[in-house]
Amino acid sequence: MPIVPPSKLAQLQCNTRNIRNVCVLAHVDHGKTTLSDALLATNGIISSKLAGKIRYLDSREDEQQRGITMESSGISLYHKQTENDTEYLINLIDSPGHVDFSSEVASAARLSDGALVLVDVLEGVCTQTVSVLHQAWVENVRPVLFLNKLDRMIVEWRMTPSEAYTHMQQLIEQVNAVLAGFWEGDRLAEDSRMLDEAKERWRETHGDAPMSEWYLEEKDDSHIYFSPEQGNVLFGSAIDGWAFRVNHFAQIFAEKLGIPSPSKLQALMWGDYYIDPKNKHRVLNGKQLAKLYGAARVATSVPLFVQLCLNPVWQVYENAVINVDQEKIDKVIGALNVKVHPRDRRSKDSRVVLTAIMQGWLSLAQACMSAIVEQLPSPVDAQPLRLPPLVHKSPKSAAESRPPPKNDVEKALYECASGSSDAPVPLVAYIGKVVSVPRASLPDFSSGKVQADRVTMSAEEMRAKGRDAVRRELALSRDTPVGTPLSVLSPSDTASPLSSGISTPLHVEAAPEASVDSLAEAVDKQLVLKESESEDEILIGFGRLYSGTISVGDTLWAMQPKYNAKDAKTLPFLKQTTVQSLYMMMGREFVQLQSVPAGNVFGIRGIAGAILKSGTLASDAQICPNLAAIHTETFPIVRVAIEPINPQDMDKLARGLELLNQADACVQVVSQTTGEHVLVTAGELHLER
Repeated sequence: MPIVPPSKLAQLQCNTRNIRNVCVLAHVDHGKTTLSDALLATNGIISSKLAGKIRYLDSREDEQQRGITMESSGISLYHKQTENDTEYLINLIDSPGHVDFSSEVASAARLSDGALVLVDVLEGVCTQTVSVLHQAWVENVRPVLFLNKLDRMIVEWRMTPSEAYTHMQQLIEQVNAVLAGFWEGDRLAEDSRMLDEAKERWRETHGDAPMSEWYLEEKDDSHIYFSPEQGNVLFGSAIDGWAFRVNHFAQIFAEKLGIPSPSKLQALMWGDYYIDPKNKHRVLNGKQLAKLYGAARVATSVPLFVQLCLNPVWQVYENAVINVDQEKIDKVIGALNVKVHPRDRRSKDSRVVLTAIMQGWLSLAQACMSAIVEQLPSPVDAQPLRLPPLVHKSPKSAAESRPPPKNDVEKALYECASGSSDAPVPLVAYIGKVVSVPRASLPDFSSGKVQADRVTMSAEEMRAKGRDAVRRELALSRDTPVGTPLSVLSPSDTASPLSSGISTPLHVEAAPEASVDSLAEAVDKQLVLKESESEDEILIGFGRLYSGTISVGDTLWAMQPKYNAKDAKTLPFLKQTTVQSLYMMMGREFVQLQSVPAGNVFGIRGIAGAILKSGTLASDAQICPNLAAIHTETFPIVRVAIEPINPQDMDKLARGLELLNQADACVQVVSQTTGEHVLVTAGELHLER
């Protein structure tokens, strides 16, 4: 697929209903980054031949050497549904699987509305699988299950399709048992809370009289489970580039079996359903088959899922990898109507031929993207369920009834409203993590900007971008303060820090028209001047905008988790900051944006010193809520004393530890009274990172 220009992705940010914010969760080495590579290949970011090998989102050198992800990283992808030609923006966040980096998983889940949960079909449900499922459950993130590495069942374990089907049935039941445990835990907590409330009401009306019997209301829990016939389970192999859901085969075989609609066949594709041995256009369940042909026939019959889905896949692997037969491979290619390059057909590596066939037949990226679009909610649908517990610090179950908004802020949050210049709405954003990036990697300080962006921009777009850069640099270099000073927030004040509730934008006179070269020269001079006055590492916030529209130059209030608008003692945790730059996160690169509408994830520069690890940005600190702190599954336990080799470098060490403390949510830096610096991390691997 050709490269999708960032300008196209920026346009899609405005259509909130067609945005999907998704994180990839799994135990370590279950295939998250390999899957991400396949999705990146659809946008022309990497070659499909390199998917699974280049590990594009593992941008750190130690990540490439160890072969595991240590930091969550985001990227925006374009997807077009072939059925209706609808365009979607997929904001994908790849997260680590190692237990030492659970804080990265927590921040990824907070910024997302849905999750792709990968499980290795051979290793099954591991410790971190349970942890990431619980993190998704706590954050009210809707998951889709991906059973990965089916190729190992075929090539390594030499399972038959029927054996693999039984194994996967048990695996899905194990995952659902984990979800059932979360459900029961929440129900018991809700039962205890509601019982205490009922007792309190009884005492108010009946005094010390014995309380009548009280029962917990039954609730349907069928919606929380994974079930292939519902379309929320994918089967595939990320390394071989293929995956499918049962609806894919239902669309193919519905007409052949004489079933009026694919949706009716899809409901029969998982479980004890069989094709009638005599009437091939009829599907029977186990009881019907036993009644017509006897119980012995049921034991020897092949379930519909095995016959229609697994058998064809097994045949391709049998002919292409296990017992290579070129004649049969040619027949398979013709039967599947797959285009395979002659170079791939002549390859002596059987995996090359296999990958070409499977990618053309059951595209991994297409299956995953379709599942994300169809099964996971948009920000408009997700925020009314996800935000009430964060805004009111209430139990998760309280949001199931979709409580009505109590004020304009909650209305904007629940509707994911972006507002407009004529009708602005309160701005609320959550910064899930702060990362330290090299100064040269940011387009603000790179004379070459982003190479891919320059290739795809027209001359007029380049001129406009140059003029915007000059205006932005001039605005940020002004010495005049913008916005209301923090001193107005005295304990006795009842007024809002920003009386309008909306941040005041900067108004800068337009720069005169000039050539591209002169504009670039002016920008370079500004950047060189600023570069000499700052450091090599810059802190960038990775966040999610829940309401309003954030723009470069906006003055906002940064609220740390301990800030409470009703408690004057927490004022030190509230600071004012100005947005210096906004970015679209593209893995290793940053694409500059002038503004970001609600419902999107974004990068932001200008929060250094205002937000530590995580926090909330708001246009009005009095009426906008301070979203709850992130729930993490692990806590720092490894303590190490640090000192520089050269004592003269103590100031540099202190500055480096200060940056690390801001950039890593699971790090604690302690300065002892003796002057010793102590670093506390989640584990040995976390310490080495």
